[in-house]
Amino acid sequence: MHNPQPRVAIQRNPISGSGRREAELARMIEGLKAAGLKPYLFSDRQKLAYHLENPDFRAHLVCIVAAGGDGTVDDLINRYPGIPLAIFAMGTENLLAKYCGIPRGGRQVAEIIAQRCTRTIDLGQVGERRFAVMASCGFDAEVVSLAHARRKGRITKLHYIKPILQIWNSYRHPALRLYCDRSTEPLACQMVIISNISRYALNLPVNPQAADHDGLFDLCTIAHATPWRLIRIMLRGLMTGRIASPGVAYHRCQHLKVEADEPVAIQADGDPVGHTPQEFRVLPHALQLLVPAAFATNKLPQFPGEIRLDANPLDA
Repeated sequence: MHNPQPRVAIQRNPISGSGRREAELARMIEGLKAAGLKPYLFSDRQKLAYHLENPDFRAHLVCIVAAGGDGTVDDLINRYPGIPLAIFAMGTENLLAKYCGIPRGGRQVAEIIAQRCTRTIDLGQVGERRFAVMASCGFDAEVVSLAHARRKGRITKLHYIKPILQIWNSYRHPALRLYCDRSTEPLACQMVIISNISRYALNLPVNPQAADHDGLFDLCTIAHATPWRLIRIMLRGLMTGRIASPGVAYHRCQHLKVEADEPVAIQADGDPVGHTPQEFRVLPHALQLLVPAAFATNKLPQFPGEIRLDANPLDA
């Protein structure tokens, strides 16, 4: 009886990465073929959705590869919950890939997929949108919102400079009210960083105790989040390995409600996701990531047909 090759779907973000990353992507595809896997490369989200509607295609699917940045990861975990995910880093930060120790070499990523070692991690959800790494509300989320409103093509760290300067003196720094779990007494601050894992941009030690599988968010609240104070906090954190300053506090919770007297921007994994009021919750053990064996907690079945894919793809 004919046994179809195990398949790997690759969702490539066409506005992520450089020519060098494209060459590594080609090496990953060659490495998958050498390992006996059949890769399918998609730059069109609708074409991936069409293939995943095919029961035979899904029955022999090992994983989807997010070939992009953290935004590409979030796109796939929202559209196809329940399907194992691998990461080929092509984006600006790639915080989740760094956290999992996933190398940038294409053939190395192919080896990780072929080994099928996985780590099951929690996800966060804000409103109806899932996220993998972190979210925030306040000054930095407003910067993200402005940067993406102007986005044309690939986005880099330089795209954030103009929005920062634009609102440096004009941002109002509205007060936030945070309700953790069942607490009726709010925490007060001007900015909150909500972490699912212990990674943050520029390797800043924000919520360094955050664990990916504990069913909890780690919160860093900043009482006075003016730009100059944020810069001082950032520099101190880079030098000391810890963000410790008056007005900075840490908390943990499973559910978080954020309110303010006026709409305040929210971002998740570097993408704008609306404004307050909003609720956040942890989705325990919601994602299987293919990772290096040293970082794994379990292993996928040898035959993809044994993988339970019980979530229908959402509309692209």
